[in-house]
Amino acid sequence: MSVLVSDRKESKFEAITYSIELHDMLIDLMQRSFGVKDLDHFVRVRYAYGKDETEDFAKYRYLMSNFKTRIDQLASQMTNNIRAANSTYPTSMSEYEQRRSYQNNAIINCEQIIKELQRVVEIFEVDINTYGRYVKAIDREIGLIKKWRQRDNKIKSYLQGNV
Repeated sequence: MSVLVSDRKESKFEAITYSIELHDMLIDLMQRSFGVKDLDHFVRVRYAYGKDETEDFAKYRYLMSNFKTRIDQLASQMTNNIRAANSTYPTSMSEYEQRRSYQNNAIINCEQIIKELQRVVEIFEVDINTYGRYVKAIDREIGLIKKWRQRDNKIKSYLQGNV
């Protein structure tokens, strides 16, 4: 017997699988240079309108490369933290706290990715509306991790009862 999609519950592993999807989405965005169609044209326009004193192509190539590297590292850290939290099944309060720490670090990584995307929008003057789907995806990941932490509160109360 099959279950309708609308009646299905979220998997306990949804935070893990979605973190991988999110990382893939961010890689796709980075491959498209965050929506900057032509970096050289962007630099020339900034110079032409007097926003920059020189046509510094190297500066903006460096910034683009640096943002790509940082966002990819943060997305990798987020996925690694989620996997580390999942690999720890708490049987003591110290293990519970360690798992919680990994979950918190994953949320912090999500917030850091959002901050980096905001900087990309500010520096490269990209249309902020194109980033809505990425911010929603990151917010969904944060929500999934928070639900996971709430489910873990049952484990915490059980562990505290055994102490």
